[in-house]
Amino acid sequence: MIDILWLLVCSGLVFLMQPGFMCLESGLTRSKNSINVAIKNLADFGISVALFWAFGYAIMFGVSQLGWIGSTNFLVKIESAPELAAFFLFQAMFCSTATTIVSGAVAERMKFRAYLFLACLISGLIYPLFGHWAWNGVNARIHTGWLGQLGFVDFAGSTVVHSIGGWVSLASLLIIGARAGRFPADRPSRKIHGSNLPLSVLGVMLLWFGWLGFNGGSTLRLTEQVAGIMGHTILAGVAGMIAAVVIGWKHHQVPDVKLLLNGSLAGLVSVTASCHAVTTPFAVLIGAMGGAVMILVSNLLEHWKIDDAVDAVPVHLGAGVWGTLAVALFGEPELLNTGLSRISQVGVQLLGIIVAGIWAFGLTYLLLLITNRFFPLRVSLEDEQIGLNISEHRAKTEIYDLFQVMEAQAQTQDLSLRVPVEPFTEVGQIAQCYNQVMDALEDALTRTDAIVKTAMDAIITFTKPELAIATANPSAAAIFGYSPHEFTGLDIHRLLEWSAVQASDGMDKLLKLGRQEVIGRRADGTLFPMEATVTEAKSGQRSFYTGTFRDISERKQAEAAIFRANREITLLNERLKTENLRLSAELEVTRRLQQMLLPKDKELNEIAELEIAGFMEPAAEVGGDYYDVLSCNGRVKIGIGDVTGHGLESGVLTIMVQTAVRTLLEGNETDPKKFLDILNRTIYHNVQRMNCDKNLTLSLLDYHQGILNLSGQHEEMIVVRAGGQIERIDTIDLGFPIGLEADITEFVAHAQLQLNPGDVVVLYTDGITEAENLQGLLYGVERLCEVLSRNWQQPAQEIRQAVIDDVRQHIGEQKVFDDITLLVLKQKP
Repeated sequence: MIDILWLLVCSGLVFLMQPGFMCLESGLTRSKNSINVAIKNLADFGISVALFWAFGYAIMFGVSQLGWIGSTNFLVKIESAPELAAFFLFQAMFCSTATTIVSGAVAERMKFRAYLFLACLISGLIYPLFGHWAWNGVNARIHTGWLGQLGFVDFAGSTVVHSIGGWVSLASLLIIGARAGRFPADRPSRKIHGSNLPLSVLGVMLLWFGWLGFNGGSTLRLTEQVAGIMGHTILAGVAGMIAAVVIGWKHHQVPDVKLLLNGSLAGLVSVTASCHAVTTPFAVLIGAMGGAVMILVSNLLEHWKIDDAVDAVPVHLGAGVWGTLAVALFGEPELLNTGLSRISQVGVQLLGIIVAGIWAFGLTYLLLLITNRFFPLRVSLEDEQIGLNISEHRAKTEIYDLFQVMEAQAQTQDLSLRVPVEPFTEVGQIAQCYNQVMDALEDALTRTDAIVKTAMDAIITFTKPELAIATANPSAAAIFGYSPHEFTGLDIHRLLEWSAVQASDGMDKLLKLGRQEVIGRRADGTLFPMEATVTEAKSGQRSFYTGTFRDISERKQAEAAIFRANREITLLNERLKTENLRLSAELEVTRRLQQMLLPKDKELNEIAELEIAGFMEPAAEVGGDYYDVLSCNGRVKIGIGDVTGHGLESGVLTIMVQTAVRTLLEGNETDPKKFLDILNRTIYHNVQRMNCDKNLTLSLLDYHQGILNLSGQHEEMIVVRAGGQIERIDTIDLGFPIGLEADITEFVAHAQLQLNPGDVVVLYTDGITEAENLQGLLYGVERLCEVLSRNWQQPAQEIRQAVIDDVRQHIGEQKVFDDITLLVLKQKP
């Protein structure tokens, strides 16, 4: 009875592999298909067990007819034979495992009824017939199938179970094709990421647990071999996982989670055929090679544009083939007990592999090819896009959207996030109620949140419709000169210099127009310019206003200074033209002025935290490139730009930009959106006055204590991390060309990154990346990155020189067509 009990326990363990596959496949596919994937695993289990009981067991383990097919035990009766019952149950679990392998491979595109047909084909014919050839008589320890008689050894099913499932999967994939968008015609292949990797990890751990019964139970008795078999199983799985992640990490520079999962499974599949007949070191080697084979087959499928959703073919077919061959290569002859030499054993194992491929792949491909012509196996493109949960089962997972938003809010503290509401569903009602609760909570926290986030501005709440002040933050007292006690109950109009007409409708205009410039009045009666924003908020049934007021006196002074400076520059330019000076003299004056305005080495060396090295070489006498480094109050403002074209007008425009940037910096303007807005408006109006079509790309960097804030549109910024890792930061969404439109505020954004000791930041103009040689080849960003990756350990000056030398070597004797500008920043230790 102990042997029966052992086989029943192992049957339960192998059954756990079914939910394991369900978790693995559901996690590796998109949430819109997760229900379909899960129900396929349940359905194929029911189909496979039913068909295996009806006739699959008879075909596989009935009395053999010439070693080809079984002929007894149809509708097998197990009630009076406990040994038979235990053996039937154990083998039925194996049949269901072979069947469910296909589920993940064809996920997200095969019709449910087509998959049921495929499950019937595998469990009712393909698996039991090949199983007869290899395993018939194994319960009596007498091999009566023709492959078994030849000496084919597959202890627990590397080929009989896993390769059979893999061959059927491959044939199915070739018939139904790749998922929509997986292999775009005009772009590289696109990875389709799973929806729940933690669920996939749980699935793999369940599979490991079930595999102990899968291999340990294949002795069919509780013998002294069982402990070693289980140990070899675990070690091979670990070796496959480690080998796969090491290879993938080296190739992709990151530890790919999917490689961890599939590498461990490939190791388990590989050792399944030989875990009873190899030494421990060989078990580890077999598992590690299984992980490597899995990656190789996965790459081949990618190259051939075969879309396996969960890499079932690399794991079960690739590793299964390898594991079957490993029996002959590493198995102990006395434990194999086939009487064959190692060479002969290799031949028999190869024969078994080939027969499995011809039988499983050939029959599946032929039947599916014919069936697909009359009854399409694949869902429509529309159904695929909305997901098989809905198109095949009319099942939706709105709860997933709800949990996603809840989790995001818990992590980010962003109370503005809302859950998508699906009408007429229970979860949709929950989502709607949740959104209402979040609305009320966000309203209650609006005032406190505004005060915390904008402590430098005056934040004032006042009642509706009385317009009496209810609360004011400390900055309001500093700006307006009232004490907190004096603010309470004060009419908001006391803080604004409005005429009688303005006072009657001014608040309505502020509510409709948003941010506006108005005149403020302090407690002592002095007037000053300020920027005001008023919004209406509700708390329950009560409404109130929140006003944000910013003193912009310094900004107005800066704008006036910018206006005067640019007026002087414009007058100078007009005077030069009217005086009809020689062009060469004009260009020389401007060139010298440009060079004079460039940051000096002494200024750069005084910046404590950064090494900075710059280079600018105009293509003509006067260039259209610009860069500057300004240090003020412990912050460093760095700018780089490129005016369209080059020559006198471009050079004058760069001087305008340098003057405007310095003036804004002296005016202590730190908001990147306002900074670029004022700068753009100034340049735009000057360009219009000059009646020219010049504009420029411009990126501004604000550095302070290791934090770098980037705004404005220019070339990519290259960051070389200490260690040589390259990051390329695209600025296309951070701004808009300066001087092209009057208002660019809606286009301005900023990005932030942390600089660590040894990190290098490289800014450049297109004169470097678009530099041509005599063959017309461009220098390119990739070559620039290669030079930086070789020289990032050098000081900033040497990095700069290495790049410039390489650019000049590339250009050779070709004419330089554009200005060349380079700026290298390196974080000091």
